[in-house]
Amino acid sequence: MFAVRNITPQNLRDILAFNVRHYRALKIPPPDKPLSQERCAWEAGIDRTMMSKIERAKTNPSLETLLKLANYLNVNVADLLQEPRKPASGSKA
Repeated sequence: MFAVRNITPQNLRDILAFNVRHYRALKIPPPDKPLSQERCAWEAGIDRTMMSKIERAKTNPSLETLLKLANYLNVNVADLLQEPRKPASGSKA
């Protein structure tokens, strides 16, 4: 069950931007070249300018766009919208 909190639209865009960048970085692990924003957009079937706006937290993508991204990145839409976990206090990670 999810806890309902007061999250603003901008906070949600920031969370989405962080998660999309994170999962895009995981798509092709080192030592290969990282997956470019443009290639990710093309392979996910969305416009490259939309991808840029998403990663800069400048737009509210449609559910269809979120589904395309999630499918391409092999995650759930919920994963893209979930707040990143903060490291535990005192951990050296």
